[in-house]
Order: sequence, then C-alpha cells, then structure tokens
Amino acid sequence: AVLIRWMSHYLAMCWLMELKATLTIMADQELGRPETQWQIMTGDARSKQKAEKMLRLIKNPTFWYQNEMCVSLSY
Repeated sequence: AVLIRWMSHYLAMCWLMELKATLTIMADQELGRPETQWQIMTGDARSKQKAEKMLRLIKNPTFWYQNEMCVSLSY
C-alpha cells in the first residue's frame, strides 16, 4: 500500500511539472487582471485568499525547483 501511495505522489508531481508552463501563464493572467475580471479568485474572502495564495505559489520558482528535485531524486 505504501508503494502505491508513493507512486501516486510521484506521478502527480510528474504531471505537475508537465503543466508548469500552462499553470504559470494562467497564474500570470489571473493576477494581472483587475478584481472585477477575476475568473479563478472568486467566492467569499477566504476562498479568494486561498486562490491567491495558490496562484502566488505557482509563480514561485522555488516551488518548481523543489518539485523538480523530488521528481529527479525519486526516479
């Protein structure tokens, strides 16, 4: 069971790395829009705050470096 769980985490990180460019463009576009045109950061204040936190994480180069290191060390 542990092997399957680690394999699923590894595959999820691999997919995340494949989507890096798309996710980064999406985050740039959303964070560059005025609040009235937001498409991702919607809902109540807590939801907007969480979405903004995730978009800023997507734009963080350290986040991608750490994921890349995990994937390469797991391979």
